[in-house]
Amino acid sequence: MSVTLPTSLPTQKSAVENHRWFQNLIARIESSDVICSLLAVFDQGMISGTNFVTAILIGRCCGAETLGIYSLVAAAIAMTVGVQDQLITAPYVLYHNRKKHRSLKRYAGSVLLHQFVFSALISIGVAVCLFAGAASSSTAQMVTLILLIAAPGILLRAFIREVALAHYDVMTVVLVDAVVCVCQLAVVGGLFAVEALNLATVYCVLGAACVVTAAVWMKYNRGRFVFDREATSVSWTRNWRFGRWALATHLAGTSTPYIMPWVLFALRGDRETGLLASCSVIVGIANILLSGLGDFLTPRAASAYASGGIKQLRKILRSMLGLSVIAIGSVVAVSALFGEQIIDVLYNGRFAGTGTMVTVMSLAVLANAFGNVAGNGLWALDRPRANFVADMLTLVVAISTAPMLIGPYGALGAAGSTLAASAFGAFFRQLIFMQAAAEKAQ
Repeated sequence: MSVTLPTSLPTQKSAVENHRWFQNLIARIESSDVICSLLAVFDQGMISGTNFVTAILIGRCCGAETLGIYSLVAAAIAMTVGVQDQLITAPYVLYHNRKKHRSLKRYAGSVLLHQFVFSALISIGVAVCLFAGAASSSTAQMVTLILLIAAPGILLRAFIREVALAHYDVMTVVLVDAVVCVCQLAVVGGLFAVEALNLATVYCVLGAACVVTAAVWMKYNRGRFVFDREATSVSWTRNWRFGRWALATHLAGTSTPYIMPWVLFALRGDRETGLLASCSVIVGIANILLSGLGDFLTPRAASAYASGGIKQLRKILRSMLGLSVIAIGSVVAVSALFGEQIIDVLYNGRFAGTGTMVTVMSLAVLANAFGNVAGNGLWALDRPRANFVADMLTLVVAISTAPMLIGPYGALGAAGSTLAASAFGAFFRQLIFMQAAAEKAQ
């Protein structure tokens, strides 16, 4: 008697083997610092590249004035995301390593609720400014309206990115950002093709794409969050102790690139602001590297100190500093040699005389790389307050030099002020970290 075996068994076995192979591949990727660093840089490059293409098409289609408005919106959103990072996700990156199982889920649920409250407060504040007429000029009204439409979705996407990176889940971050970037490029390219490019439509689609992508992520990760009212209150109190100093540090030291376009707009108008924004095409490449390495460095530094102490922390920081200098230094060299020619080609000659400005802004990013490495080291040591002195000095330099340089030199003066503030702050941040690390080593 013959027996006929089910023909689906080999297929099922093959599917299981393929699934295991894929899981092992992901595990190997996530365990490799080099691969995760490259993926983080790739992800940041994808985001920044999308923004660069958007800026180029806006500059070519709409001119310097609209490009200036675009840079103001981008600066406002970046500033808001930065505040959220310091108050909500930065404490999670540091403290989630100290929790396990259900305790970690309650903490994650608490942080998610904090994010929703923060997003709601931002929306209410922007709506009040818009409908109360606080934004008097047409440019300010346009910026406020766009923020009201797009900010909630962008903030939620930023939250998901930081939570995933805290768990070294770089693949999820790449997937989420890829979906959003494809949507943005499709809309911008389509509107440019029919000569109907406008900022409101672009940001409406961007906000919607962020919300839909975040909803899908929440569905598949809902088991990661447990909501508990008491845990939410306790977590906020603890996070605030860390976050208030991290926020003060961020506002004092890292807000210069965000507020500088607004200072330039106030002193010289949207055309000069657009001229400064045009340089982001090249300078943004350096920021891609800086942000990508920083996204990976922050959780890795915290983990290194938790597992190996100050010796392991110093090892991670030295590696990341060397990589940052090589990568960003290469961009500085290209900017100095070919910056103006590249911008002339990309913008069809609309922004002449930007060569020196591109070089100065690239050097500012290089200075920020030195400061960010030391700053992440201080975060890992649970000493965000130690950053504050260097950041206050950075802010003082920016505030004192900006009016003096922007008045006579316009956009070039804004770039020079940014470089001076970044270099001064990076120098003192390195000194503070070395002192703090020496105290921990004793």
